[in-house]
Amino acid sequence: MKGLRPLRPPRRASDERGLATLETSLMIVVLVPLLFSILEFGAALERWLAQDAIAVQAARFAGEVGGDRPEVRTLVGDQLRLSGIDPARVSVAIVPASVGWREPVRVSLVSDFPLAIPFLFSTTLPLRSSAISRGEVNR
Repeated sequence: MKGLRPLRPPRRASDERGLATLETSLMIVVLVPLLFSILEFGAALERWLAQDAIAVQAARFAGEVGGDRPEVRTLVGDQLRLSGIDPARVSVAIVPASVGWREPVRVSLVSDFPLAIPFLFSTTLPLRSSAISRGEVNR
């Protein structure tokens, strides 16, 4: 039995070399998309809230001036710019074009928000805002 070497004991289960790297890699794949999802959806919510407030303000003003007037469109464009939204990328609809006393007027704003989440997907999120007001002009 001179040529036989003693058997090496098997590796111990407590040898954890590389385990921290593996755990970190797996958590990055999970946490990075989660973090970017929170940021992207937060930015989309902020933009939608601004757009919604502009729709309400424009509907009230359209009711004051009697419907779809250039001043209403100017107000919408100015408020969108102040909110950091490009007015050229927002569709504005004011229906009906002319309103009288106590007649409803609706202002609708529609825009697309680009949404990109790493490792998952990239798409556009449609943001729609609408507000109704009553005409205040007696014609």
